[in-house]
Amino acid sequence: MPLARTGYQLCFDEILPGKPALGSASIVPWDTEIFGFPVAVYRVGAERLDAAAQKKFVERFCLWAKRNHISLCACAIPVNESHSSWKLYLSEAGFHVVDLSLQGTLNVLQDARLPEARSELRPARLDDRNAIEAIAEQSFRNGRYHADPLFPRELADKRYGHWVRNALAEEDAIDRVYVMGEPGDVQGFFHVTIEEGVSDLRLAATAPALRGTLLGFDLYVSVLHLLKGLGVRRVVSSISAGNTAVMNVLAELGFSFSAPEMIFHWHGEALGGKDR
Repeated sequence: MPLARTGYQLCFDEILPGKPALGSASIVPWDTEIFGFPVAVYRVGAERLDAAAQKKFVERFCLWAKRNHISLCACAIPVNESHSSWKLYLSEAGFHVVDLSLQGTLNVLQDARLPEARSELRPARLDDRNAIEAIAEQSFRNGRYHADPLFPRELADKRYGHWVRNALAEEDAIDRVYVMGEPGDVQGFFHVTIEEGVSDLRLAATAPALRGTLLGFDLYVSVLHLLKGLGVRRVVSSISAGNTAVMNVLAELGFSFSAPEMIFHWHGEALGGKDR
């Protein structure tokens, strides 16, 4: 899940202790803190359940969610035959599909033929923070929270502001935020992580007034040149399949796509879910 680098850790509990086939769940502390209500993630167990176990899963998950006062719970399952039965199990527990995600990968960055970089990125400064947060809160229309018709749009926007605030506050060398534009004129930003020669392109956006220009493409080209200069060997990025504009950019830059996942949301009564 995004925002994992905030000092928090997920702590999964089996929804029925001693029965790992039924899966496990965890409170998501960073989203809970941002939204002001309990948010969770559920992780599936066995690939398939018999009828009795399926009924027990529904019963125990709903009990876990009620006991922890969960308002929203997410679950991701691979799009493959082995996990196809979980579409039914999750539906019976009250989950609904909200998004499809893909993994984009550029395996050998050092050998990649990139377009010429027409802009340069610089490390973000403290006085860039307000501008970066404002761009982040106004720029995104894709992702599971924005795709969820029951989730408040203003909270989905707010989450991205917190995302970049947390990234800027990190003091280690893993999270980095780069900016396009001079101080006082931030045109776009890119949040990446770098670990052992692998970079994760986590979040990028251009200023709202510059949407529809080539600046977004330039932002991706520039960050790849920067990462290449830093010796990064492999680049990955998780992307919503609904974000076709960015998928087209990544494809043009040599990325391939794999590991599709269906993203489900379960809603408590506070967000329009039904009492179970």
